Formats: sequence, C-alpha cells, structure tokens
Amino acid sequence: MIMVEKTKLSIVIPTKNEGQYIGRTIAQFRDYLEKYNLEIIVSDANSKDDTAEVVRSYQEIFGERVKFVQSQAKQNIAIGRNLGAAQATGEILFHTDADVQIPDKDRFFATVFSKFDRSDLVAATVPIWVYPEESGLMDKMYHILMNSVIRLSFSAGVYLAKGECQLVRRSVFEKISGYNETIVAGEDCNLFYRLHKEGRVGYFYRLAVHHSPRRFREYGYMRLSLIYLREGLSLLFLRKSYMKEWTPVR
Repeated sequence: MIMVEKTKLSIVIPTKNEGQYIGRTIAQFRDYLEKYNLEIIVSDANSKDDTAEVVRSYQEIFGERVKFVQSQAKQNIAIGRNLGAAQATGEILFHTDADVQIPDKDRFFATVFSKFDRSDLVAATVPIWVYPEESGLMDKMYHILMNSVIRLSFSAGVYLAKGECQLVRRSVFEKISGYNETIVAGEDCNLFYRLHKEGRVGYFYRLAVHHSPRRFREYGYMRLSLIYLREGLSLLFLRKSYMKEWTPVR
C-alpha cells in the first residue's frame, strides 16, 4: 500500500449513484497520482448502486491515494463537496464531478502547479466541453456560448464557474468555510464569487475538461438554460435557491 504523508493536489469528487462513471474517472489518473503527488477523495451520498464497490476496488490498487467518505444523511452537492474537502491533504483542491475526463493530464497538472506556485492566485477554472465521441453540433454551439459567458464574467466581476472544474487554494477555501451548504444549485458559482474577494481568480482558457452530456440529453438545452437562469436570479435577488432539491440524472 502506498503511504501518502502530504499531497500536492486533492481531487474531490461528490457521488450519488455514479457506478457507471466513477471507475473510468478514477482510472484516468492511474499514471499521474505519484507523478504529480495527487490524491482522489470520493465523497458519496449513500449511493444505492455499486459506486462504493467500484471506489473500493481502486483503493485496493492505489492504496491511500484514493479515499472514500460516505454519508448516510440526506445531502446536497455542496455538503458532499465540503465533506470530501475536509479529508483533503493537498495544497490545492480540484473540485470536479464523477463524469469528468481530462484530455491532456500532463499539460493540465503542469499548468495548474505552475500558475498556483508563481502567483497570488486563489482559484481558477477551465473551459468545459462534452465528450468528443458524444458531441454533436448543438453540444459544440452551446458550450462555445457557455464558455464564452464564463470567461467574460471574469471581466465583468461576476466570476461564474462550473462544478466540473474548480481549482482552489485549500487555505482560502477553508477561510471562507467552503461551499454554501444552503444552496441546492449554483453552489459552484457562489463559491467563486466569494473567492474573488480573497484574491485573484484565473481562467485557464488553454486547458479543458470533458463531461457527459447526460443532463442536456435529459432536459434539453433550452429547458436547462432556463433552470440555470432561474436559479441564478434567485440567488442574486433572494439569496437562496429556488429549487428544494437538484435531481440527479443517471
């Protein structure tokens, strides 16, 4: 078993019935955990499928490089992300999702460490795209627009960022008490808006992560965009989520 005293970066992944995706997501880091001194923390919301079994099988392979924390209580994604972060030892937290793949991991981690080591950066994000093998014209068009809006939000002082990739200096994350656990949807953007008050936030436009289009397939782009808009307006004007529960798409 590999003993890990202190890691450089902690990959925090919340799960809820993610047995279909979590194995592939963990496996992609096979050749990079020791190379870049990484750890993976899976924070599970009492999954009823084989998520726990899949994660534990990778613990047998990677040892303490993979951690698993499971809550029996009902929780939202903000709570799950915070529970995972509480187990982290890395100087940098990489909050991501169970279906996220990184196309060029060497470039990704080398860039992240370089940027965080040489500056006062407190957080950063990157463009998000659909898996290339599942990406159609509408997927490409929507994500071009979404990534452009996110990038422009940094210039406008709004600092939008999606939960597929949120890189945060752990000391600052802890200083602001992590994600707001009262927020059902939009906890990711809320985190970055609060982080920008603590220091510089970056957008690494030359990097990328890929995710599944499953939620877009389930809801459709128009409906999902309206849901995001509604939640954003609710957080902006009412300081709370409109939704009582964010239903997972599996």
